Amino acid sequence: MFKVFTTFIVSLSFLTEEVFSSSLLIHQTPQHLLRRTPEHREARLDCYHGDNNYPYMLWYQQKDKGGQKTMDLIGTLHYVNPALEKNYETRFNLTGHSKAKATLVISDINPTDSAIYYCAASQHGAENSVPH
Repeated sequence: MFKVFTTFIVSLSFLTEEVFSSSLLIHQTPQHLLRRTPEHREARLDCYHGDNNYPYMLWYQQKDKGGQKTMDLIGTLHYVNPALEKNYETRFNLTGHSKAKATLVISDINPTDSAIYYCAASQHGAENSVPH
């Protein structure tokens, strides 16, 4: 059995540390996260808003593909119940509580995970809302 060790640097970013929408303040940390694999095989991105009127936490991934920016929904967290989109079910996980601190965990990170990640809070599920 051979093990191949390849070093990649994966860049994960939130757009800003704090996002304002109406009166809702969302804290996203860390603002920038660089991971060098295979030393760091997991990335954790935290989000907090603390407003009981917003029971849904939504996570998005923005990439630049051929000069065009794409924004994909990773999944939603409704209270403590995660719902991941099909393309993200294997290595992505949502933990925590949607009205408190929630965490996006990416396992087995690789260069294709380099992106800007957003969290958003909503009063409604992803199927019928525009995130705040």
